[in-house]
Amino acid sequence: MKKLAGTPTILVLLCAFLVVVFYRFSIFDGHSALGWRVPIDLKIYQLGGAEVRRGEALYDDSLYGRLPFTYPPFAGAVFQGLTYLSKNWLIVVWQCGMAVALWAVLLMVAREHGLRGVGSVLLTALFTVAMLATEPAHGTLYFGQINVFLMLLVALDFLPAKRRLPGIGVGVAAGLKLTPAYLGLAFLAERRWSAVLGAALTFAVTVGIGFLVVKDASSFWTDAIFNSSRVGEHTNPGAQDLRSVLERVLGITSGPVWIVCAGVVVVLTVLAVYVAQRRGNRSLAMALTGISSCLISPFSWYHHWVWVMPLALVVLIELNRRLGARLHGVLGSQVAGALSLLASAAVLFPFVSEPVFESLSYSELHKIDALAPWGELLFTGAGVAFIAAYGLGGGLSYLTTSRKRRAAGTSAS
Repeated sequence: MKKLAGTPTILVLLCAFLVVVFYRFSIFDGHSALGWRVPIDLKIYQLGGAEVRRGEALYDDSLYGRLPFTYPPFAGAVFQGLTYLSKNWLIVVWQCGMAVALWAVLLMVAREHGLRGVGSVLLTALFTVAMLATEPAHGTLYFGQINVFLMLLVALDFLPAKRRLPGIGVGVAAGLKLTPAYLGLAFLAERRWSAVLGAALTFAVTVGIGFLVVKDASSFWTDAIFNSSRVGEHTNPGAQDLRSVLERVLGITSGPVWIVCAGVVVVLTVLAVYVAQRRGNRSLAMALTGISSCLISPFSWYHHWVWVMPLALVVLIELNRRLGARLHGVLGSQVAGALSLLASAAVLFPFVSEPVFESLSYSELHKIDALAPWGELLFTGAGVAFIAAYGLGGGLSYLTTSRKRRAAGTSAS
């Protein structure tokens, strides 16, 4: 069983950080996720489930104000279960379930890296709560979004050492929301053909269920699926994907330019996933592919970026091991713990939540004239940088190491 260097320091610093986070939330006078109400997206999920349960059309009109149902028919079928919950139980089940789902993902990341026991449970629990300081987690709670649950389904396909039902998690997640289908790219990169087939068949089953249960399922597949404006407008600062940033920040509305940029990201992602898989780092492969899905999607909200949270934990663990191997003794171990946690925080800084650091949150950066227009690129730019840095840097390192091994083998013979 492996342990993190400087675990006591990491835990103490996380506790101290949580004190700061909750203090910042307590004095924040804007919109906060820490309130007792049914989040708007969760309300739409419940209303969509009610439409399906009554046998009415799901895509012919808005469900709440001007907001339509934007998910595949299978999601509407699943959301019927929400209609049986009262307001209070809906809040408790969904929000607490979301926290547990995130904790489960982070715990699987820790276990994949050899961390076991009470220490890893406590570390991931504190790390989970600390994610309130990021907009992906805060926004997910504020709107009652489904993305953390989808990430859990995907993680069940990627992270357990024994994957007995390959592709099922990704297939179900794609049936609930199309974007997770992109995670199949990682299966292709590592040639997990059984997982590719499992995901495709599972997704096909969800489509079939949608047609059986939802009255106007065909409307989604022939119309709604092609209309990204149903999800949001690219001019909204909360839209954090390549297409939106190109249009809103750089004034580039050309479709071919977006396609080329997306293609470059896909190539870098394949390279990054290949390197991560060769190094046995499934968590990193999953996180980087998830971030890539947010970048190349026709439309992504800032709260879709839940993949940066497992990425931050991977950075903490990997850097901690390298520093722990170099810094010896009690003091050196604690320094390694502090530095690795600081690096993890640096990964998450571009995604800081508004209640914790309002002036540098995504919603405020575009208002700072001194940073215009480049401040708005921080959110998505960080995602591109993570993928490119690991894909190019890791790929170069891997090639260099391979050449040295071949050279050593040749000289030995």
